Amino acid sequence: MYTAVILEDEIPALDLLEVLVSRHESFTISGTFTNPAEALEQLPELQPDIIFLDVEMPQMNGLELARRIREVSEQAHIVFTTGHTHYAVKAFDVQALDYIVKPVTPKAIERVYDRLARQQPSRSMPERPAAAAPVPAPTVTGFGRLEVRNADHQLLQFPTRISEELFAYLLCHPNREADKWKLSELLWPDMDGERVLRNLHTAIYRVKRVMEAGGLPMRIKKTSEGYTLDTGEFVYDVMQYQQAGRLLTGECLDLEQLEKLFSLYRGPLFQGKPYVWKISLEEKYRLIYEKLSLRLISEAISGSALQAAEDRFYACLLAEPQNEEFYRQLLQLFPAEDQNRRMQQMYSRLREEHT
Repeated sequence: MYTAVILEDEIPALDLLEVLVSRHESFTISGTFTNPAEALEQLPELQPDIIFLDVEMPQMNGLELARRIREVSEQAHIVFTTGHTHYAVKAFDVQALDYIVKPVTPKAIERVYDRLARQQPSRSMPERPAAAAPVPAPTVTGFGRLEVRNADHQLLQFPTRISEELFAYLLCHPNREADKWKLSELLWPDMDGERVLRNLHTAIYRVKRVMEAGGLPMRIKKTSEGYTLDTGEFVYDVMQYQQAGRLLTGECLDLEQLEKLFSLYRGPLFQGKPYVWKISLEEKYRLIYEKLSLRLISEAISGSALQAAEDRFYACLLAEPQNEEFYRQLLQLFPAEDQNRRMQQMYSRLREEHT
């Protein structure tokens, strides 16, 4: 297993690269950065095997940064990423392992792995046990009711409403800095000065205690301007929906991934919580769910799997009972002469479920 660090100043590009690298079974991500100075500060501690580095960053040129990286992390291999090809020759002047022209693809990540494995053959992936039993693990869900459960599936409670909302906000903005003043304004809009920062510090402490009690493999890191929720290899439903948009573009669908996303959605984001800041996110994820649901239903209908399509509609209406688009599409599934009876049956099923 190789440890990787990603340094990219554009958040969408960073998110995509993080997804592609983390999906490769031979890489684990130990850090992501948008700021070169922060990366240089933490590299001596992280000591990654490989660093994916954007050539063009406003704070510091990537080629110059690569030379400084050599001073603090000599063993790390560097892979440059950029939207242009004219840096290639200069990139290899600093002995880069590879040079990827954006957009990054899984094939490019596999090529990087092949080159790295040839240089460090002893670090190849160990054989996995043939039939390893699944290990119970803690879980976090944000769709429907916000829930944090430990490995024994016990529901954990936050000591205060504020600490729960703070955790919810960090869940929606993982692995990126949350500014302390923005957090303070969101949670205590009528308070300012040192008092609000003390309150924030206390709330962060309470969130950490809940995370520790639940055994969550995540940690909150203090930064110069705020805090970052470092998720490591831990994933949860909201994080997976943040990466879902790319699955829904184009004609070539990964149906297995869409099925998994479909099953994760159990209702609106943090259902019942009056968080003003979540309104746009709630609508964003609702639309993603609607789109992927209708794509899956369309696939079922085109394959004449009408019962499967109806079952998916039922699951959709359980999660989004007020979504008019689902009802319109459902009507088209039933023959005209049978629509009234079938809709009555669906309504009865839903009423029984909700009562």
